[in-house]
Amino acid sequence: MALLSLAGATRFTRLAAAPDEPAISTLSIVGTSDLHGAALPTTGLGGLPLFAGYVNNLRATRASDGGSVLLIDSGDTFLGTIESNLSEGALVVDAYNAMAYTAATVGNHDFDFGSIDSPGARQLPGDLRGALKARAAQARFPFLAANVIDEETGRLVNWPNIRPSAIVKAAGVTIGIVGVMTIDALRSTLAANVKGLRVVPPGPAIAAEAAKLRAAGAEVVIVAAHAGGRCDRFDDPEDLASCDDDSEIFQVARSLPHRLVDVIAAGHTHSALAHRVNGIAIIQPFSRGQAFGRVDVVFDRQTRKVARMRLFAPQHLCRGTRGATLNCGPAAESTAPVQYEGRRVEYDRAVEDAMAPAIERVRHLQATTLGRSLDAPIHRGSDLGSPLGDLFADALRDAVRGADVGVVNTATRGLRADLPSGPLTFGRLYDVFPFDNRIAQMTMSGAALRGWVANEIRQGRLSGLGISGADVRIDCPAADGTQVDLLRGDGRAIQDDDRLLVVTIASPTLSGNVAMAASPGSIGPTDKSPIVREVVEEWLRQPDRLLPGQPGASRDRIVFANGRAAGCVASRSR
Repeated sequence: MALLSLAGATRFTRLAAAPDEPAISTLSIVGTSDLHGAALPTTGLGGLPLFAGYVNNLRATRASDGGSVLLIDSGDTFLGTIESNLSEGALVVDAYNAMAYTAATVGNHDFDFGSIDSPGARQLPGDLRGALKARAAQARFPFLAANVIDEETGRLVNWPNIRPSAIVKAAGVTIGIVGVMTIDALRSTLAANVKGLRVVPPGPAIAAEAAKLRAAGAEVVIVAAHAGGRCDRFDDPEDLASCDDDSEIFQVARSLPHRLVDVIAAGHTHSALAHRVNGIAIIQPFSRGQAFGRVDVVFDRQTRKVARMRLFAPQHLCRGTRGATLNCGPAAESTAPVQYEGRRVEYDRAVEDAMAPAIERVRHLQATTLGRSLDAPIHRGSDLGSPLGDLFADALRDAVRGADVGVVNTATRGLRADLPSGPLTFGRLYDVFPFDNRIAQMTMSGAALRGWVANEIRQGRLSGLGISGADVRIDCPAADGTQVDLLRGDGRAIQDDDRLLVVTIASPTLSGNVAMAASPGSIGPTDKSPIVREVVEEWLRQPDRLLPGQPGASRDRIVFANGRAAGCVASRSR
């Protein structure tokens, strides 16, 4: 299958089929989306090597009838598993290269890695889109983004191997592919990494780019959209009764001129579609590699037009089937091998081999020691706050010169696991906090901080609260609400009119929320601030830092009046 950029495309002469050529060409368009790094076999899922087995069977069928298979990915491909995260998505691109993907669009979370990492998984200074650009450079297929504007130039982004659209030739058919993302994409990623970018509405962007593709000779137009919808039934592509009829991708499809676009491979919502809207076949395959979408486009080589299309319900990836049924079963229950396109589905060892070097690098990094060992686990939550949250708050406060207080709430800012006993390794720290969020600084009054802490208690988030630089004294008199006093380390009270420099974990979005549903103060810029996990790693490597539970470590930082939580709303639950 030849791959051409639109800029270099020429108008193709529309020739009738030769006498010895088939009268039709069947193009099987296979859609994946929101893989979120789930490339490896795990419990209940077969990963990309199993998916490749399905694709290989479909390719064998198309080879027998003179057709072709096009693999389209609709974004949010990399972020989500430790193997993909620590390779910044490289192992996924290795697999996609081995599977001969046709094109991929850029999703909101594909920006999340920021700049390129050092071998020790530290973000290097420089371009905060560097990791995404590195994945595009690694790919042997184009990344597409037709509605992302670089505000400095006022034009669509046009980075190496990232462009608005592409043209491919498959089974004698000229195919144009456009890539777009949801209008809300940049509100759902790390703000620092998308600074200076703007997303325009996908509908007009598709219409403009698809028109260019048609003018350049495209006979079939596909849209890879990181925008989607939801339907619950897939037995009738024309029946939208089980669907969210107001979904973004349906609105986009209805806005397009009739017959300009033939197929949309959708994503983003983690739901599924196999439906037709405004004459456009829309497929969407759930998320995390559990299924794939498919539509067969039958192209008449005499008239040079699409003759018909067949939509398939999302195909779940099965390790095996139960008994004589076609239902997927867990590996332990599977009694029959999976069949697809009349052939047994086999793991593709070439895809496993393609990922092996990146996986080996990740495993080495996970095992890297931080030079310390824990006699007992450090837990995320307790009745008197979060010991692990206290550790993070200490590290953040120490990292910012002049900081008065550090605050972290593990319930709302993503501490995913306890730190287990035994040797501290990078992998164990990464399991706790796998995100590239940055430190946020706020200047706020003592009254504002006190009010925030009281609200966390009332909302039932006390068990996840970590604090550094202040002790919390709580009293909950009947019917009078939650009363909070804050004390400095020397026992002096923090006054309501004190001005405090508070540090916390920045939100992963543009919303500005940092540690709760409502921000406790005015947030300073975060695009140049340190990465939270890197700060905590460096703090843990210092042998003089006392960890919770060690002799000499600080006493409980949260104390109730009379030693009990009576009267505090939801104080003992997250």
